[in-house]
Amino acid sequence: MKLSYKFLCLLLGFTCFSLLLSLALARWSFEQGFNEFIINQERERLAMLSSLVVEEYKANGNSWENVDLANARFFSSPPERRLRPPHHRAPPPPSASYSAPSFINRSEGGPPTALLDENQVLVSGNLLATDSGREVRVPVTLNTQQIGWLVSFPPATPSSETAKAFSRQQSHAIIIIGLVSFGVAIILALGITPRIIRPFKAIHHAVKDLTARRYESKLPNDRSDEFGELMQHINTLAETLKTQEKSKNQWLADISHELRTPLTILAGEIELVKAGIRAFDNKQLISFDQEVSRLSLLVDDLYQLSLSDIGGLRYQFSPLNLSDIVDEQCDKLRARFQQKLLSLHVCVTQNAVINADASRIKQLLSNLLINACEYTDAPGEVHISVSTSQTTVTLCVEDSAPGVIKGNESMLFEPLFREDASRARRSSGGGLGLSICKQIAQAHKGEISAMPSMLGGVKINVAFPAITEQKDQ
Repeated sequence: MKLSYKFLCLLLGFTCFSLLLSLALARWSFEQGFNEFIINQERERLAMLSSLVVEEYKANGNSWENVDLANARFFSSPPERRLRPPHHRAPPPPSASYSAPSFINRSEGGPPTALLDENQVLVSGNLLATDSGREVRVPVTLNTQQIGWLVSFPPATPSSETAKAFSRQQSHAIIIIGLVSFGVAIILALGITPRIIRPFKAIHHAVKDLTARRYESKLPNDRSDEFGELMQHINTLAETLKTQEKSKNQWLADISHELRTPLTILAGEIELVKAGIRAFDNKQLISFDQEVSRLSLLVDDLYQLSLSDIGGLRYQFSPLNLSDIVDEQCDKLRARFQQKLLSLHVCVTQNAVINADASRIKQLLSNLLINACEYTDAPGEVHISVSTSQTTVTLCVEDSAPGVIKGNESMLFEPLFREDASRARRSSGGGLGLSICKQIAQAHKGEISAMPSMLGGVKINVAFPAITEQKDQ
């Protein structure tokens, strides 16, 4: 089932449930209000009857004797007429609203009614409660003094045809309102669902294009809600994948070029030897060895980078003093710098402790120093230093001319990056040393950056998180 159908069914189901619940509550509220109305009507009826009962009580000398609610003559006329009947006119006929059966017998249209004295003793009427379980009690008072009670038991359901018709009318109205509301809800759901599903469809097509390596399609960025954020992230993902695709193609082209160059040289020299143009002597063997060594270094660097990318490199972290490793690596490479007519200056701070893998840090230092040695013109100089702060330990390697074009410093860490105009390719190296340094620095939660050096060349900073020597190993 499509998402639009699921959403439509869910919306209609929720609407139907809410509507039924609202109608049920409305019906319950109506019944409660209607029952309260019936009870209030009954209280008014008992209040009218109370005034008549008080007059009868007074006429009997403030006594309940001979007061009977079933006496039809008791309800024959209003109290004033009974106390002072006219001399020239016959009394009016009994009023239907004051008929005794309407007060006493349910069968005659009124609820059962009883008269109690002030001591809750039955005087007249019926005290048998009905199945409604409801009781209406009104006090009978004379001059603010309570002299009795009038009690009735109204039915739980309307007894008159008018009340029943009114109840049926309200029920029909509630049903009609419910049906109309449900119809309106369906129309609104059919109109709203496509608008809500539209972003899902756009995102679906965009992701489908990404899986097919079509990175040119862009989602509209005109929304400010979560859909807008998701669309923006997908656009960013498309740009990233496009850049990665381009970088991968460039990477393959660069690798092919780097491998082709020494292989072409080897193939050409071998052909010359086979043709007898060049003698196969010790000099030729040295040339072969140089090209093979160059290929070996390039393949080894590529292997190191591939292991780092797939997480194949294993690190064994432990607290170590970076200054000690710097001194060790500088001592190993000092002769190489002297052969290149380069002066190596070392300035380190003791207790520069970091959490690192010793072999990888040595590899990083070796790559940085060899890179500076290979890409610095003679005579020149290379400075290496270690400084500490409260939170970081910074390794700095800077050299003299030549430098790099301004703005290209960050590109130095890209694999196989060349800037032939200033730092031309030397006799060794495959252009991957600084890329490996970047991978090692990131694995140690450090940051590596390049900038112009005050010496005229390039300055490379590597910042590591600092720890204390007392930290558990």
